[in-house]
Amino acid sequence: MSRPRSTLSSAVSFAIFLVVVCAVMPTPAPGQRLPESCAQNNGMWLEKYKECEYASREWCGTAGGHFDECGSACRHEPNPGPCTMQCVPVCKFATHMIGKDAANSEYVIDGKSVVLKEGQTEKQAAPGSATVATTRIFDATTTGDLNRDGRDDVLLLLVQNASGSGSFYYVAAALRTKDGYRGTNAILIGDRIAPRAMEIRDGMIVVNYGERYPWESFAVPPLVSRSRYFVVEADELKEKPFAVLDQEVARKLVVSKWGDCQPETCSKLTVNVLDGRGGVWYVEAIYEGMVDDVVRARKKVAEAYYKNEAWEVGRVLLTEQACCRGRGHENFSSDACR
Repeated sequence: MSRPRSTLSSAVSFAIFLVVVCAVMPTPAPGQRLPESCAQNNGMWLEKYKECEYASREWCGTAGGHFDECGSACRHEPNPGPCTMQCVPVCKFATHMIGKDAANSEYVIDGKSVVLKEGQTEKQAAPGSATVATTRIFDATTTGDLNRDGRDDVLLLLVQNASGSGSFYYVAAALRTKDGYRGTNAILIGDRIAPRAMEIRDGMIVVNYGERYPWESFAVPPLVSRSRYFVVEADELKEKPFAVLDQEVARKLVVSKWGDCQPETCSKLTVNVLDGRGGVWYVEAIYEGMVDDVVRARKKVAEAYYKNEAWEVGRVLLTEQACCRGRGHENFSSDACR
């Protein structure tokens, strides 16, 4: 009978030990910032990398970090050379912040973190540059559940202005969590487009806007209607897959629709595939060496679309010609040769 009592006594002692350890173990207070907690636990906080060096494994675990007992002392050197053989205990935290709302959250644009404060931010376009890149929210009025967790998320259209006259529009989302909002990566829609209404259809994002044809200059108003489709998967924004038009198929389409070069017509046919953003494709056919005393080359551009598991060429959107020497313009133009 003494053995069970001994076992019970050991269990009680162990439970008391755990209570004491948990009572004295340093933990971040609710709402305490990680840099402060790191310093209070004999650590060194690296804000750029969201890391705490030299803090204990126990503190790291309670603070929600990932502990590496032997991190390299040169792990953040951009061009590491010879490095000291030294282990640096480091507690690493997720670098993506949780914001209080969509206007005060972190997004990733072109692989770089962009933290908005009250809907905008300014940053040097490049180290040492006097040019300032501005990122701001253009539209954040569309809400809906994008990741099927029962919470309403926010769909955003961001606009970024840097050097030059460009205004680059990106779509992104702020996903609502129990603690706030987590911004996603942003995907480029276009430069100097004409934004229109955005929609959320059963979790799918629809971005509607006006743009220009690929061959048009920015002086032309963006009147070509476009829609692109996106989804959120594992908290990442992705464009919906679409059919891709390759060079070989494009050439077959052109030859079938407009014909190939023959000895009695022209000497060379060049086919190019243009654009492709959001699944919108254009085929460009250039017929050179025309057997003609007036026209040296002709160019046609038409939209190509995928329908019923097959590619088709739509209406011709552009027709231009280059004239023979002495017959007018020698570059491609819609003006007639003489």
